[in-house]
Amino acid sequence: MTILSIIIPVYKVEPYLRECLNSIATSTLDCWEAILIDDGSPDGCPQICDKYAAKDSRFRVIHQENAGVAAARNAGLDVARGEWIWFVDSDDVVDMRPVAGMVEWLKQNGSVNHNLNPNANKYRKVDLVMFDLETFDENGNGNILVKVMVNVNVERDVSVNKNDFLLRHVCFHHQRLWYKKEKLDQYTIRFTKGLRLAEDLELQYKYLTLCENPIMLNSVLYYYRMREGSATQDSTYRAKAVEDLQIVLDHLAEWIRKYNIKPEPWLDLRMMKLFQNLLYSASMMNNIDIQKRIREIIDDYRSLGFPFVSKLKYRLASWNIKLYNILNSLYLKLSCVK
Repeated sequence: MTILSIIIPVYKVEPYLRECLNSIATSTLDCWEAILIDDGSPDGCPQICDKYAAKDSRFRVIHQENAGVAAARNAGLDVARGEWIWFVDSDDVVDMRPVAGMVEWLKQNGSVNHNLNPNANKYRKVDLVMFDLETFDENGNGNILVKVMVNVNVERDVSVNKNDFLLRHVCFHHQRLWYKKEKLDQYTIRFTKGLRLAEDLELQYKYLTLCENPIMLNSVLYYYRMREGSATQDSTYRAKAVEDLQIVLDHLAEWIRKYNIKPEPWLDLRMMKLFQNLLYSASMMNNIDIQKRIREIIDDYRSLGFPFVSKLKYRLASWNIKLYNILNSLYLKLSCVK
């Protein structure tokens, strides 16, 4: 039975793709599948994907014309057969060693589709798995897969509610998460096509508003490659952020309104961080048209009852973004916040 679907969009990463796929293929488990979405890659990646699928039935390949990472991930989601979904980037590396223990734990404690431990009902509704991530540079420098496998230790004190858990564990990398496929499908949660930034956070935050029982695994499963040319290193990052973060904030506001989501502290914190990124990016772009949109977004989140927009600095931002950024930078400097 397929328990875990690993979804991997592939586009122009030939130097790193084999390293990524090898890190997955070394697993002796037969309960996972890796769905490789060739998003019109012009290099040798399509052939590499086909070779792995030909020699290992756990790999599946989808070839499609270039439509962007959001469309590629959606294509993988639509055909995934696993109970859990893991989004992996094709230039990164994963550690499959702790997965065996995690899968066994989920069978016993956190999965409604497998034999349950009758004494573990407190885990019956587990619907989000979080774990650790480390980074390394594009030359391979860093501690890659050097940790020995340890016993799976899941942090989930039943006395800690979801809000406290998500305040303690703030995740900005969706590669650190396993999502429940059933819930993604039930609410038709998918990536927004056309977005270049924060499309992963939009999906993650929508999911977090509906999940009930997250858990934390104390192992590093993901190794993120820092390289030139990645989205966060792109010189046009701020321009993309200004355009896309407006859309993400609008979509999340619509979602929150549709499902009558309460602005709990964990959600208020995440919306504030998104908004801060938008303000900082906008202050660097000399875009006079953005001021009106900032005011509209603040008014929208105020109408939804979010506390962060009532802070003085965000009221200031609604009238003058640049002044907000100057005063906020001065405040952080005086507060010794980096």
